[in-house]
Amino acid sequence: MTGEYDEKKTTVSETASSETITENEEVQGEQNVSEDSRILIAYFSMPEDVDTENADVLAGVSLVVSDGEKPGNTEYVAKLIQQTIGGDLFRIETEEEYPLSHDPLVDQASEEKSENARPKLSSKVGNFEQYETILLGSPNWWGDMPMPAYSFLEEYDFGAKMIIPFVTHGGSGASQTIETISEIQPGALMRDNALILSRDEVSASGEAVTEWASQLGINAKNSQETMEQNEMTVASTAVPTPIQQQRIYLWDEGNMPAITEYTENTGFYADDPDFRPYMTFYPVPEGTEIKGAVLVNSGGAFAYRSNENEGGPTAEDLSRLGYQSFLVDYRVSPYTQEEGALDLARAVRFVRAHAIEYGIDEKDIAVMGFSAGGILSGEELLNYDGMVNGRTLDKRYVPDALDDVSADAAAAGMIYSFYGRLSAATDDVEKLAVSDLPPTFFAMAQEIPLFQSLKKI
Repeated sequence: MTGEYDEKKTTVSETASSETITENEEVQGEQNVSEDSRILIAYFSMPEDVDTENADVLAGVSLVVSDGEKPGNTEYVAKLIQQTIGGDLFRIETEEEYPLSHDPLVDQASEEKSENARPKLSSKVGNFEQYETILLGSPNWWGDMPMPAYSFLEEYDFGAKMIIPFVTHGGSGASQTIETISEIQPGALMRDNALILSRDEVSASGEAVTEWASQLGINAKNSQETMEQNEMTVASTAVPTPIQQQRIYLWDEGNMPAITEYTENTGFYADDPDFRPYMTFYPVPEGTEIKGAVLVNSGGAFAYRSNENEGGPTAEDLSRLGYQSFLVDYRVSPYTQEEGALDLARAVRFVRAHAIEYGIDEKDIAVMGFSAGGILSGEELLNYDGMVNGRTLDKRYVPDALDDVSADAAAAGMIYSFYGRLSAATDDVEKLAVSDLPPTFFAMAQEIPLFQSLKKI
């Protein structure tokens, strides 16, 4: 399936390539190949068994010819990527062998898709937890990932790992591959600059693949040194092609700490019961010095989030100033501000866990907000920072890897935040004095009646 097949048809592709691929050791079974590697290139590929002596027979099939070898399209791309950035190769294989002839292979792929099958895998990554970045490659079969790719994604706890997809196809692009991966692994960081190649492009894709891989800003050969250097390496400029604006869900589906029982929207709430808190990333423009990260929380009296008027424009401005910015869509009514503060704490943990990818020092993460968003920032600073996790509110919550990451913020900004346990109206000065707060900035107009009344407190 050169796409390995999108549908049961054959189209003309380019013939054999003169490009060569260096053979590299692959991760197989439960073998740990590279103890210090932080990059895993996992792929599923099914080259058809055809006679390559006849160039015409290569039209539309799922392989290329490289230095006498006949790798599948996706395998070919995977090895090109490894040549550029290093890392460990892992071929996703199933216990039941697939037919190598075109029509039977297409038919089996269609049957597995209709049954939503999960083929049992014959190999496993024994040291999966050591990898921080997973490049996941697959063909497009019938407008979807092959079902063995589903099996692989459901086999492991990806936690907050970064996933970068690459897809080969016969005309349907990536279809819903990226969205599907995000649904299966909602806690992972999804890069939306996936590599998507048609089967007609694969054989001559060496330069394009190399350029794409080099622009990812990752390298297995120096990743460990980078982490150990000065506790955390700080990038001076943005990567050549920074991560694009994207939605990052904060909690795994079915494991979100909550004390509010919310099952039906009677029309009074901004979000429906199936709402999952998330944040949107606003990257620093290319060539701009990266100074740190800021998590922005819009106001809205805990009834809604004023993202268009407050949070969104602020995140955009901060990114232009050199701050990797994240707009947090936290829980609002009927949820409590404590639940929203846990969302913010979770967001801080996620950014800190991926500090290297964002090019920041893990200590340079600030929180800020307007009105309710500022109150939320203060609540997070006072009560949900450090190693406090969701079990503080909800004993049903199951902690995961992100809960082992600190939610401390380096600074806070609170704009017209006039109530809450940390706000412009806080009169418990003694408590604040012993709270070990980071630098905290309050902003409020002096001439408004509210401020005048607060001065009397």
